[in-house]
Amino acid sequence: SMLTHSVRNKPIMTVEGLEQADGSLHPVQQAMIDELGPQCGFCTPGQIMSAVALLAVNPNPTRDQVRKALSGNLCRCGAYDNYTNAVMRAAQSA
Repeated sequence: SMLTHSVRNKPIMTVEGLEQADGSLHPVQQAMIDELGPQCGFCTPGQIMSAVALLAVNPNPTRDQVRKALSGNLCRCGAYDNYTNAVMRAAQSA
């Protein structure tokens, strides 16, 4: 969580902004689909944005690094392995 005043006048990227100019999905979004990551979808935007942020600074993470990067997102379905697998797939395809 972050207070909005702390990001005033700063660029903010949301999951909706990840769509490519041609309408295709971001590699992380596609990997989430391919790995059947989302179940109920409650945590999916947070998982995706955390994954995108991780891969921006570390394009070749270990599974432990992925788990740590995603750890701030609570998944009601317990699909953590699916999300981890998706991030690893996205890292390989980049």
